[in-house]
Amino acid sequence: MSCGITPVWSSSAWSSERSSFRSRGASFSPCCADVVEPAAPSTDAAASAVVTQNDGAGISAQVARAGAGGLAGRSLLLLANLGATPFTIRLLGPSAYGLWALIQAIFIWANLAEGGMWAATTKFGAERYAVGDAVGEVKVVWSGLCFVLVTTSSAGLALALGAHFLLGALNVRGNLLVTGTWALRIMCASFVVSALAGTVNTAQQVRLRWRQYTLLNTGANLLGAVGVPLAIYVFADGVVTAAAVGLVCASLYLVGLCWDAARVQPALRSPRIDRQTLRQLLSYGGALTIANLAGVPLHTGERFFLSANASTTAVAYYSVAITIATTLQVLPEQLGFPLIPALSRLAAQGKWEEHRALYGKSLTGIFLVVTPAAIVLALLSRPFLTIWAGPTYGVRSTELLLIALGGVWASAVAWVPAAYMLSAGKTKALAWLQGAELVPYLGAAWLLTDKWGAVGAAAVWSGRLILDSVALSIIVRKSSCLPVLPLSARRVRSVMAPVFFGLASLGVAVLSESLLVRSAVAAGLLSVYAAVVWSLVLTPLERRGLANLLTEMLGPRLPLAWLRKPRVR
Repeated sequence: MSCGITPVWSSSAWSSERSSFRSRGASFSPCCADVVEPAAPSTDAAASAVVTQNDGAGISAQVARAGAGGLAGRSLLLLANLGATPFTIRLLGPSAYGLWALIQAIFIWANLAEGGMWAATTKFGAERYAVGDAVGEVKVVWSGLCFVLVTTSSAGLALALGAHFLLGALNVRGNLLVTGTWALRIMCASFVVSALAGTVNTAQQVRLRWRQYTLLNTGANLLGAVGVPLAIYVFADGVVTAAAVGLVCASLYLVGLCWDAARVQPALRSPRIDRQTLRQLLSYGGALTIANLAGVPLHTGERFFLSANASTTAVAYYSVAITIATTLQVLPEQLGFPLIPALSRLAAQGKWEEHRALYGKSLTGIFLVVTPAAIVLALLSRPFLTIWAGPTYGVRSTELLLIALGGVWASAVAWVPAAYMLSAGKTKALAWLQGAELVPYLGAAWLLTDKWGAVGAAAVWSGRLILDSVALSIIVRKSSCLPVLPLSARRVRSVMAPVFFGLASLGVAVLSESLLVRSAVAAGLLSVYAAVVWSLVLTPLERRGLANLLTEMLGPRLPLAWLRKPRVR
């Protein structure tokens, strides 16, 4: 179970997804976006035919299908985690669960060793695939794998040797220090395996083959979600057992990805490591790693300060709140990851109108869906936490969750501009942004956790996400002609619909504390909200576009023709 949130450009974000992911000449971009120059095409006619066939199906529909499949898998995994985590919390207890959260946070730092290869191989692999360069795609994957194996193995070994000292410095004492040391060492092996999986899955990612990818990812994570509390109950040993289950699941996932990648791209069975390709990957991934170097303490610093200034028990209450708040990320993360190869492919082919349209539709769609979801999550938070994690968590974690939701919402909307930045190779801008935030954030995190404990940690964490999302939108606006506001063409209505939904939800919260009552009313309000958005917020052109997209996604078998008809006034 994740103990925090990171944006789409962070290697740790992709890690949680995979373990819970010379030119022919310049092209002119009418969108003012930086040119992405594709690699020279291969003479492999079969590869070119595959690319043409896939693009003919419509890149928007491919992304939507990928997002829908990923969302289904993540939703299933979320339900499994919601059912299994209360058992894990009770079996471990607050102190051991806080230790488990700390260990996971440590590996957000360790993911820096991956060198940004998860994004580099996806971007350059997608460009090679877009022009039918099968040999170039193989070079991208194997060169990235070679780098990841060397760097993550070295980092994992160093972390395993220093595990006892590191946990002691984080105020872990007694028996927790002994068990935590062994758990951390086992997790080092899982870390290497998961990093390799993030590069092996390139073949599936660039083809937007999210069905196979989702089946493998969801299956491995489901096994972990159910297996952790079950194994702790049967074998005891707390966090050591949980780490062992994680290693088994990560290994099975990697084996499945290797098999599917070889089936999708048979040329991967013959390793090809190319120095020029490796230099290209390192140039892109190096800037991304610098951004992550500043980004990791931005995403986890308050957790370590909270442990030092308070206790691991406070970290447990805080981690539960952040974990529930970040369930809001399920939709944007499932759309954000397919967007990276999709936008890269469109740019490589010079399809700038489709590029802009895909970006705009994704931004508006996420806003219209995530905003009411955040309001419902706030409405259900206290009664849900009381039943799910226990009365103590209901009292201690609810306030933290509500504070965190503002930042999570802003970060959710920012997944689309972040995906564009990665697809366009603008990793240096991300590095500058993260670096500028680092010192002010760490200073504020130390002061606020020292004075207000977990409330201070939640406030500084949420505030930084909001500022980061605003800054990211400004960067995208200044470097391209892409839209910034995540609103429909009817902008006032796009804002007022969530506002009225929020006011109605606030009234329900005042009138009833019952989870059942709040859930029932929330379901009714969501139905009304969906009808209002369809009939009053979306324009006739937007409704027809959405209906066409659904038809393309689901096929002509479903009677969706009525959706494309203009509304009679």
